[in-house]
Amino acid sequence: MLAMHFSLLFRDSDLPAQGPALADRDHAELDESGRRALFCRTCGQPVARMRDRISVGGKHIHCVFNPTGILFEVGCFAQAPGCRFEGEFTQDFTWFAGYAWRFAMCRRCAAHLGWEYRVAEDGFAGLIMAELRES
Repeated sequence: MLAMHFSLLFRDSDLPAQGPALADRDHAELDESGRRALFCRTCGQPVARMRDRISVGGKHIHCVFNPTGILFEVGCFAQAPGCRFEGEFTQDFTWFAGYAWRFAMCRRCAAHLGWEYRVAEDGFAGLIMAELRES
């Protein structure tokens, strides 16, 4: 089944002040290199480093709905080495204008963690914050 996306605009006041995965910054777990990291909520696999957070369209966190009405809080990361990317790229229902996407799955347990986005040589991982934990 192919996941679909719709673009949706929100005011900054519509966005949560802090994602649930980022709630406990003072006691964050570290990846193997000793850096703060986000982990797969299902299996504990390190997925992305906090230092790899980026802004896309002026924001790191985007709240978006898919065509079936499911709300996702998506964080943008320059890389997500704990993900494997699957499927063919498509621009159908993309949340980020001009970018094609495909699925991002946990390397260890195959949980759906988000999407990889690409345009020309530029790209990023859009990760579902509810599927990640920091500590």
